[in-house]
Amino acid sequence: MKALLSFMIVCLVCINASAQKIYSTPVYVGIDVVKGIPSYVFPEKYFIRKTLVIEPYVRFNRQKPGKSILISAGFAKGRSKIDPSRQVSSQQFQGVYIKMAFEASNRRIPISGGVGPMFSISGFKSNYQFKGPTFGDYTGSFHEKESLAFGAEGYAAYDLKLNKKLSLRFLIRNAIAIRPGDMPPPDYYPGIGYTKDMSQLLFSGGFSTQLFFRCK
Repeated sequence: MKALLSFMIVCLVCINASAQKIYSTPVYVGIDVVKGIPSYVFPEKYFIRKTLVIEPYVRFNRQKPGKSILISAGFAKGRSKIDPSRQVSSQQFQGVYIKMAFEASNRRIPISGGVGPMFSISGFKSNYQFKGPTFGDYTGSFHEKESLAFGAEGYAAYDLKLNKKLSLRFLIRNAIAIRPGDMPPPDYYPGIGYTKDMSQLLFSGGFSTQLFFRCK
């Protein structure tokens, strides 16, 4: 938790350093409207099941045309689909994360791209089972309370304006992060995405849709 607070302070310092380059308006507040929904609609077919993902955003336009700073903080809680063929058949996960991106947009068409740092603190819990040839199967459990991961995320986005206040953003993203330690690979890492069979070097991509509201 101290590491997460330190990362938040660094983000605030970066914004404060650019304070003269950021307009007080407009400021956009948004939330991801896709993450987690398929896991409720298709709980038997989707890899993560009944997963709650809350990921709000704040976007500040900078004084330089086409430049902005985007900050998001998220929370995810759920579990992966049960697969009896694996030694770790399923995992429960819960975590919080924060991201910051420096974004540039095209002034002629509503396409933009951004890149920036991200940090996540997550916990994992599961049971495992090893087949025993003579005396039966060996079972056990593991519980990782505070797993740290830090890295960067890049994305490309298309903005669809609904009216003067609301807009939809369709986004393709890729994240890469390092996870210190030697624990079982997480099936899903909050803030990063699907990381099945990845232990220390985590890489994940995906698609999301965000709804933004212009405050002023």
